[in-house]
Amino acid sequence: MMLKVSRGGVASVLAAAMLGGVQAADLDWDGTSYLRVPVKLGSDTRLVMPEPFDDAWEHDEEISASLLDAHTLIIRPRTAKVEQRLTLRGRNSGMLYLVRVSSALPYTPLITVHVPSPRGGASESGNGLSVTALLRAMMLGAIPPGFRVEKTSRVLLDQAPYRVVAERLWQSFGQTGVIARVTSTLPQRTVPIVPANIQIQIPQLGALRAMAADDYELGPNQASSRLYIVYGH
Repeated sequence: MMLKVSRGGVASVLAAAMLGGVQAADLDWDGTSYLRVPVKLGSDTRLVMPEPFDDAWEHDEEISASLLDAHTLIIRPRTAKVEQRLTLRGRNSGMLYLVRVSSALPYTPLITVHVPSPRGGASESGNGLSVTALLRAMMLGAIPPGFRVEKTSRVLLDQAPYRVVAERLWQSFGQTGVIARVTSTLPQRTVPIVPANIQIQIPQLGALRAMAADDYELGPNQASSRLYIVYGH
């Protein structure tokens, strides 16, 4: 379950190693690129994250996914050719991990994700704030230095099955965060919030960089969810 976010630069560092006879890969995630995770029909891929997480698939009918433990997702494809996006939200940090799951990648059964510690805090403040850091700040309601916040009620999207209304704009030089409310136009049905299916382009704010939600499913018992969007020049 994930929104189609147009992003450039999807390179990640993949270092192949042999651990106890099992081919493994360490992914050093820079916080901006897609994590590349290989899968193969008839085999499992274990994705080990640096923290407990919630997962949201773009097309969950193509994949069987289960938790081995709080940090480890077991992924098994149901079809030979798989190319889809996965969103993971860290439960501790609120960080949004953007994943690309593909059967076209060289198969590796074990992927371990590492997140380097920020150096000197520069990426967490002012104009150097990263996309994921801004998403996390909006989720936590912690306004970073250098940002001004404005109220708004602009309708960003009104197309079945979603209606998205902005509530707050967090603006700094070159970067804007939008906190919005997404509701279902089909209240009696269960509607997944799939980032890949939501395109909200606002050219004056720059390119759409990332999107996340508090809940990834709407229905009779969950009428709406908070939505977080980041734009940048």
